[in-house]
Amino acid sequence: MDPLFVISCHADTGFRSHRLHREPGGVLRGHLDNFAGVCAVMKAYFSGEMDVDGVRIELTYGEETDMAGAREVLETLSAHDMVVVVDVTAAPTETDFTIEKCSSEPMKSLVRRALSGLSFDLYEGCPDPVSDADECDVYKERLANVFFLGIPCRGGDYNAGAVTCREASIEAAAQALVRLARAFHEGGAGG
Repeated sequence: MDPLFVISCHADTGFRSHRLHREPGGVLRGHLDNFAGVCAVMKAYFSGEMDVDGVRIELTYGEETDMAGAREVLETLSAHDMVVVVDVTAAPTETDFTIEKCSSEPMKSLVRRALSGLSFDLYEGCPDPVSDADECDVYKERLANVFFLGIPCRGGDYNAGAVTCREASIEAAAQALVRLARAFHEGGAGG
């Protein structure tokens, strides 16, 4: 069986109600964890540009509590599959998105090649001062080809209340997912 390219994005939130306001300059303010990630994944999906074999999208649950959804997905994956976890990040950056927890040279090479020309930072670790725990930790229990695609949020703790992100970051993250799926399909995780 050919390896899968899996996009894992938690769709649960820690909020009882949700608000979103559009501010000048393409800025969104609201409860974005992880609606910003879900929006980026759905934009990639509905773009029609990710029509390649072996792409699977998983909107998971339980990230806010016990990562149960990611654990269920992990049981269906093989060691050669690749997982991109999409979520918000408070990493200090001026770029459109971040790639975090990407430490293997083959994964770095794939990311740099696929995302050439896009505005992103690449980190081996996790520079997010709010949280360093996410679904990557579950997938890395069994898979080597895992990394985090973060949509930058500003203005506080995204788990506690409203923060901001740029609409351009959501659009760029969607484009990145399309490019990554194609690059994986064309050359696998090793390039």
